[in-house]
Amino acid sequence: MKKHWQGLFFLVGGLFGGANASDFEHTKDPNIESVFYQSIATQTDSMNVVARVERLSHLFMGAPYVGGNAGEGVDGQFDKDPLIRFDVFDCTTYVETVLAGIQSISAKSFKDNLIKIRYQDGLVNFVQRNHFPSLDWLPNNRELLQDITDRVAQDQSQRAITQIDRAAWYRHLSAKSIACKQDCKPLLEKLHETGQHFQIAQADIPYVPLSALFLGPNKQVNQALLDRIPSGSVINMVRPNWALKKWIGTNLNVSHQGLVLRQGGRLILRHASVTHQKVVDEDFIDYFAQYDESSSLKGFNLQLVRL
Repeated sequence: MKKHWQGLFFLVGGLFGGANASDFEHTKDPNIESVFYQSIATQTDSMNVVARVERLSHLFMGAPYVGGNAGEGVDGQFDKDPLIRFDVFDCTTYVETVLAGIQSISAKSFKDNLIKIRYQDGLVNFVQRNHFPSLDWLPNNRELLQDITDRVAQDQSQRAITQIDRAAWYRHLSAKSIACKQDCKPLLEKLHETGQHFQIAQADIPYVPLSALFLGPNKQVNQALLDRIPSGSVINMVRPNWALKKWIGTNLNVSHQGLVLRQGGRLILRHASVTHQKVVDEDFIDYFAQYDESSSLKGFNLQLVRL
């Protein structure tokens, strides 16, 4: 059974700390950046979305997991972590990199597409960053992603409704959250103040309950449901009204993101895993079978990628 904190996405990972990127030595090709840009430059109109997702996401297999590894760059007001990086990932920056890559043909178009995915209205600053998947990231990427959860779950679909308190979340941000190492107090005070204009907002997200995936007391796998999941989809792990308020100032309803791929008739979850501390493939059924009824993880949301 998974531990309660396994699978935290980058926003929470930054608050609770974690390893620094400098603690890792990337075991893959040191020229991964040039390999990535060469790969997107050779994408053709005949390559469908699934082929593009499979090809680009595979480039980073084994890359280390580092929570909260991205920021607004050296010119950022609050978070000066790099805007673009290929050496380490968290679950969201991994998905963002792949999604931006499949739309791009050059380094410039990749940067433009990454910014469009990561920031509301494409404005690069901490406040505009899509920090919360169900409240920001998914709603602000509707041109690229289509929610197919209800289609997959059919009449078993459920909804996770959570009140997200951004202002309280800002007040809980620490120096480590924004990779600040010295003279942090004035910066943190400014950051905490910056977020106080936000009102509590409702985040509503549909999900396929695990009870629809594993049927009856014997937990028989619902193969018909699995067959309705398209390869290349984005998956969001749903924890309805996830009780994190005392740690980060607000409850949440999404804890992790990844990609679903179909290989040889078998579904796999490809993701930057905090458990394995790297980008890995895991059998889809095996991954979810580790969660019992006492877990806060209750299901998953699915998004079809469209170009």
